[in-house]
Amino acid sequence: METLVRAVLDAAVHRDSGRFEGALDALVGSQETLTKAVELTLAVNAAVLFEVHDGRPSPEQVNELSRNISQQEQWAGVSAAGVHALLVAVTTGNPPVVGSSADGATAVFVVAANLLATASQPDEGEWWFNYLDKVEAAIEAAG
Repeated sequence: METLVRAVLDAAVHRDSGRFEGALDALVGSQETLTKAVELTLAVNAAVLFEVHDGRPSPEQVNELSRNISQQEQWAGVSAAGVHALLVAVTTGNPPVVGSSADGATAVFVVAANLLATASQPDEGEWWFNYLDKVEAAIEAAG
């Protein structure tokens, strides 16, 4: 499942809508796989968000981030309101209802890809996928 999640995130980081849809379709084939993938990706969203903001971001930071992500990820059709709802859910610990469709999961993966890409340090040799490795290790250690 982690391989499938990485394929979705890689396509989202590269803003490759065709590859993104194909990778997401592979996850949607099984409700159990999609649920686990979304849960993992929500944990990634939370970990990166809290690390970047040294704790829970303020409502103003969430508002600004929602606008920025929706503008930067226009290719995926995520709205500022949808991103905002997701970020509020992640910061309050109330997981959003994603459903069983690719459309419901799109924002979860697109937000994670954006957060990973913008929080990583490629100029220092830390690409988004290396940062994801660190985040996943921290999630597993805390779990």
